[in-house]
Amino acid sequence: MNPAGIRSLIKILYKNTQMMLPKRTLYRVLAAVAVFGILFPCGVVVGFCCFVMTEALILAGNPGGGMLFAMQILSVFSMVFGTWVIFSVLFFSSDREHFVTLPIPAHHLMMAKFIYAYIAESLMECFMLAAVFIGYFIAMAEEAGWAAALDPISVIAAISGTLLIPLVPMVYCTVFSLVLMAFLKNVRSRKVFDQVSTALLVAFVALFLVSIKGIGEINVETYVEILGSGGDLFLRTLNLLFFPVPWLSEAVGRGSVGYLAAYLGTNAGLVLILYCAGKLWYQEGLYTAAALGSVKKAETHYERIRRYTPFVACLKKEIHVLLRTKAFANNCVYVNLIWPAGAFLLLHFTKEQGNMAEFIRLYRMGKERAGFLLTLVMIAIAFIATAMNSIASTAFTREGQHLSLLKYIPVSYRTQIRAKAAVSLLFTYPVLLLTDGIVCYYMGATARTGLFFAVLMLAAHVLSIAIGMRLDSTAPYVTWDDEYSALRGNINTFFNMAVMMIAVVIVGGIGYWLYEFLKLPMGIYHIVLFIVLMGTSVGVALIASDEIVENISKME
Repeated sequence: MNPAGIRSLIKILYKNTQMMLPKRTLYRVLAAVAVFGILFPCGVVVGFCCFVMTEALILAGNPGGGMLFAMQILSVFSMVFGTWVIFSVLFFSSDREHFVTLPIPAHHLMMAKFIYAYIAESLMECFMLAAVFIGYFIAMAEEAGWAAALDPISVIAAISGTLLIPLVPMVYCTVFSLVLMAFLKNVRSRKVFDQVSTALLVAFVALFLVSIKGIGEINVETYVEILGSGGDLFLRTLNLLFFPVPWLSEAVGRGSVGYLAAYLGTNAGLVLILYCAGKLWYQEGLYTAAALGSVKKAETHYERIRRYTPFVACLKKEIHVLLRTKAFANNCVYVNLIWPAGAFLLLHFTKEQGNMAEFIRLYRMGKERAGFLLTLVMIAIAFIATAMNSIASTAFTREGQHLSLLKYIPVSYRTQIRAKAAVSLLFTYPVLLLTDGIVCYYMGATARTGLFFAVLMLAAHVLSIAIGMRLDSTAPYVTWDDEYSALRGNINTFFNMAVMMIAVVIVGGIGYWLYEFLKLPMGIYHIVLFIVLMGTSVGVALIASDEIVENISKME
């Protein structure tokens, strides 16, 4: 192995697949807001959950159970979402043709791509893992004191886990992709590879559902009891699949040098296996990938030419790009389904117990504070859902190297802008309406209230679209090598989320001021909130449209 050569390749990959932060004060402010408004709150939530589970499991005699469960869940996420990323980075990125002509051993290129993908995909997960360990140590310190909780070996093991937990699932994904590409030479469709991550997700969800079947009432307390007794089928299966993770849990919990050495040694051994597998099969996989590309061209079917209006033609193009590209379909379109699914699972399983049951009871009794909070929650969902799917904030980035065509095709700029906004509306707003319906059903809200929420969510959705497209038109990221790089490397998506977090705080602050200080009746409060949100949405959309037209005219 040539570490220096691999490091050089990693630097090249990073430079070619990451968008640099524009040197503008606004972008630096947005970067700070994104870090402190998104990453840290998420970390606090994850750490608090681990803290609560650890406290409960201390009484059950299994204090490390919550930490172990969190680590294994994050391993599952790495396995599911890393599968297609690895396929894409190793075999289907556009830089493949450039690298294979250079005097670089194929397996060195593979290791560089693997390390790059590992770093790019694990940054957020490492942050969450750090929060998990902090929550665990705080809970243990309350039980046994800081001196006992912060054993040096335990701290070293926690730091190792923060950096290395995603390694095992990513190695699994990479070896699997190498074997599949090398041995399925007769496969002439990328659909086989596209469907692998979906199959893994379905398998893990099915396993989880089987594990909770028959445990009685499903709630946090019941599941903590199951974890404490060690009877959870889902966790036991994950402990077998990601077998080094329980050793890390023991190293952190006991301060055991032996378990830490076993964990680190196993990770090193898996990386060595990956290196050997790359030496054996990566070159064969590249041949298979090249054959897929040529067959794809040979099998192209030409549809009968039809006439469309310029707007419809542009809209169809946007829809095809989003649906026919696996990365865009998963991360921009299908990701929207988590909102109705999450609303259903949260309300269905907690409607009769805990704080949620109390909130529903207060809302159905007509308590104004409950209605005020629910209104703000629905608006926040619309803001965050639109920013999270990144359809608007990658509107121009998705054009890639063909961005300049926007200036030269015989379609007006505003028509193209409307098509890019419409595709976000098409794939996001119906899901928001479904979420609205589910929430109103379980909360016992009237149809009029549901319609009012739908209007407010539409205004928030349009505002988020306008801001996302405005950000992306200012500094589009067009030098990406594959679609996953277009999503991962585009900081406009991150900044759009930051702006939406600010919008949620502002709307919440205005709502709180109207309700708590001005003491407006609920009906007047709703009217004022509607006027403010709708007026802001329309005004920003009109201003953003003019600015986007100007930005397109400046594109090279």
